[in-house]
Amino acid sequence: MLWRMDSTAPRVHRVTFLFADVEGSTRLAEQHGSAAGTALARYHEVVAETSTSEGGRIFERIGDGAYACFTDAAAAVRAAAELQRVIGDEDWGPIGRLRVRIAVVTGEVEELGDRYYGPALFRASRLQSLAGGGETLVAGATVDELEGRLPEGTILRDLGAQRLRDVSEPERVYALVHTSRVRSSEWQAGESEPMQGTVGMADEEGPIRVLLVDDHAVVRRGLRGFLELLKDFDVVGEAENGREGVAAADRLVPDVVLMDLLMPEMGGLEAIAAIKQAHPEIEIVAVTSFIEEEKVTSALEAGASGYLLKDAEAEEVAQAIRAAYNGEVHLDPAVSRLLAQRMRQRKDAEPVEPLTTREKEVLGQLAKGASNKEIAYELGITERTARTHVSNILGKLGLASRTQAALYAVEHRLV
Repeated sequence: MLWRMDSTAPRVHRVTFLFADVEGSTRLAEQHGSAAGTALARYHEVVAETSTSEGGRIFERIGDGAYACFTDAAAAVRAAAELQRVIGDEDWGPIGRLRVRIAVVTGEVEELGDRYYGPALFRASRLQSLAGGGETLVAGATVDELEGRLPEGTILRDLGAQRLRDVSEPERVYALVHTSRVRSSEWQAGESEPMQGTVGMADEEGPIRVLLVDDHAVVRRGLRGFLELLKDFDVVGEAENGREGVAAADRLVPDVVLMDLLMPEMGGLEAIAAIKQAHPEIEIVAVTSFIEEEKVTSALEAGASGYLLKDAEAEEVAQAIRAAYNGEVHLDPAVSRLLAQRMRQRKDAEPVEPLTTREKEVLGQLAKGASNKEIAYELGITERTARTHVSNILGKLGLASRTQAALYAVEHRLV
């Protein structure tokens, strides 16, 4: 996007760019033909309408890319938030859903006529390539100019310094998130209260946001293709190894992660532990090609709330995701039989140290699939105390996970 040469000197000033494009537009065109063309035309209309309503203007369109500029950073961010809202509410006909990637970047540019030139354009393009479908990323320079002026119903999540391709200096990046898509405890990093302009959780729940982590592109493509046919799922990202999966979970904060266990660079078990440590609220379903008792127990102990084999039917995968999202445990039938067999082998053995009355009550709650917070509420104790009781129960019974404890309770008719 170079400015054309003429006798008028370019004007140098500070603007904020909003870059938008559609994730998977080529695939949509291949699969849906003219319906995709109609949807993309409507998408361009929506970008123009939302940008103009906030005082911005479209200065370029290339394919599915739409590029707007604003004199006010807060107006650009408002336009980005409104654009994602409208895109989410729109009926896109046969294509189902449209996922738009947005980057908002502020910087000095040279303007000549209706053309712009300068590093800010390049950084906006690179920041946009970092975004996933449905995600809005905002540069640190833009956030500095907001002074807390965020669109109502949104928060900023600090993603830290990110390396942008071919950009020498790291860029401080924030994700603009609608509060209906985050839990009430999440606010901007380092803030004890939500930034000005934010509101609490919305009552309305959207689709289950899923992250796919598998080193086989064919597997990811197959899972995405199936899940995208279901209205209650939104595949927000993919990663091809555990390390990328952890980074994607930090950036996207999905509701549920489908995690392969055998991957290069960082395996699934290590990735599960890292994600659960940083984001206890994210549920993870482990997926693997075969059953090894050690891997099963390790995955559940690391924090997985489900365990599937890769030959599972597609609908079972969907059920496992829904179960994890609802705080339930879903295990492949073969895995359940394996764990139940181990419990039966212990059936007649008494714990080295008997459980206290309170521990039996906690064990009964575990058998119902209750979280530590739910246990604390039901029994009138603190969450930390509930966590301590769970740890003591596992130690006394020689068990590796909450799931095994639940099975033990069932086998011993404690529920």
